[in-house]
Amino acid sequence: MEYLDMVNQIITAEHSAKALAEEGRQKQEQMESGVEREVAQLREDYMQRARHRLELVEETEQAGAEEEIVKLDEVQQRAMKAVEAVYEKNRDAWVDKLFAMIVGVEP
Repeated sequence: MEYLDMVNQIITAEHSAKALAEEGRQKQEQMESGVEREVAQLREDYMQRARHRLELVEETEQAGAEEEIVKLDEVQQRAMKAVEAVYEKNRDAWVDKLFAMIVGVEP
């Protein structure tokens, strides 16, 4: 083999090595870009699921709060009816007692 052929083979091998290195670099960049897109998509999917779960929790809490308000309203209505019943039962006696206390007369 001649010296010139060897030099040409070395140059060809170097060009091939550079081409392979460039191809490897490009593939690495593509992979990194793909990984970044995948990570961004995973992050977005996770956030979407988290927002959905948050909406479900808010709906559940709202429904629970509304049920509690209804229960408290019922308790308040029963208490008001009880107060009104006691008032109706004792109204005349209370009026007489207050009148007697104001004018200083024993009932």
